Amino acid sequence: MTLTQSTNSRTRRWSAALSGVAIAASGLLGSTAMAAPQQATIPEVAVSSGRLDTLVAAVKAAGLAEALSGDGPFTVFAPTDDAFGLLGQQTLSGLLTDEGRPTLVRILKHHVIPGRFEARDLVEREGIETLAGTTLPLTTARGRLLVDEAVVETANVGASNGIVHIIDRVLVPAREIRPVEALLELAVQRGATLFNDGNIDACAAIYATALDAVSLSGDFGLDEKGRASLTKSLAEIGTQGSSRDRSWAYRKIIDEIFAGDMTMQTTSAATTAKPTGRSGFAPRGNLIFGFENAQDGQRWQTVLDGVMGGRSTGEITQKDGVVVFDGATSLQNNGGFSSMRAGIPEGLFEGADAIRLIVKGDGRDYKIGASTSANRRSGGYWQTFPTTKDTWTEVIMPVADLDRQFMGQRLNGTASPGDIRGLQIYIYDKKAGPFRLEIESIEAVSTTANETFDA
Repeated sequence: MTLTQSTNSRTRRWSAALSGVAIAASGLLGSTAMAAPQQATIPEVAVSSGRLDTLVAAVKAAGLAEALSGDGPFTVFAPTDDAFGLLGQQTLSGLLTDEGRPTLVRILKHHVIPGRFEARDLVEREGIETLAGTTLPLTTARGRLLVDEAVVETANVGASNGIVHIIDRVLVPAREIRPVEALLELAVQRGATLFNDGNIDACAAIYATALDAVSLSGDFGLDEKGRASLTKSLAEIGTQGSSRDRSWAYRKIIDEIFAGDMTMQTTSAATTAKPTGRSGFAPRGNLIFGFENAQDGQRWQTVLDGVMGGRSTGEITQKDGVVVFDGATSLQNNGGFSSMRAGIPEGLFEGADAIRLIVKGDGRDYKIGASTSANRRSGGYWQTFPTTKDTWTEVIMPVADLDRQFMGQRLNGTASPGDIRGLQIYIYDKKAGPFRLEIESIEAVSTTANETFDA
């Protein structure tokens, strides 16, 4: 589905367009604003709002301004300037570059719905499809409309070609999987399980078969030079070392492809030891977030106690292969928490039973959380882990040890690792003050296998 292009380029006057706008008092779904007569297009409404300047700049950078001025109608969930600020300056700057433009376009289309839907229409639905081809979950909590995990602050801002709902955070779609990633992720899911079960030969064979397919076909995104280099590497690996060495060598190549390194330098079995990061801990499971790749950091966003009226802060930055989550917790207005969260693709916990984090903290306690496809509307799964000030620490949290909770109440039930679709890091220790947590990696691991594969 694509945006309709505008056939009318005449300039409209903002002041005339927004005359008669009335802001109602806070109601069931937050404040509402209705424009009469509705003469301004959606981009013009955004320009005139005074709180959507970053969105306006992003729409222009993505080349979507003209399309969103078309006939529509469209429903737009519009993040405020403060919402974009939660992404961090590094992420914003990256999205506004030529390299970041495809990701920016997809994120913005994730906020646009074909058709005109007022808040009263949305509360009757459990989800709605976007122009990005994604689905946004809809729910209500404490009298507020939630779009995914964003709160609608101002609903029903009318425009000539649709309607705008102003929200308090940016909606980030799940990472779009390239064909080569889909193939290799499937190979990793099956190969890592076989490796951890002791069937090393089968793991090496699966990896080799998948990489052979990538080297032989241009359909997977590698250019001719990359495929030639990959073919050479595979030939060398196939004649060297044991099946265990070949498995590690193949996995290193897969990591390079996921990281976007299409040069594919020759990899010999003699140089396939498990790499270690700045912490000194070696990988041992299915790598979910490694943070060497900028995209891993961009998939996370903050959720603060401001959604409940609190005053805590939090920011995510990525540098030198780690993500830093820092800010300050405040107990004002019954607040006290700050969090970061991200969605993950299906299948990454296949064959695993625990979450492994490599972190360096500040001595405060944090929480690791998981959400599943089945419990989005009925709570999440949480457990506390301690940190040692300025010391890299390995945290292994069995999924079975996560407590199911909803709105502060503990519930019965445990999470199934294969159903995990999102991860969260919280600081909620009922203390006020600054916090800082560095995260080098997050993995899905098996606590029953003697050795787990670096998948």
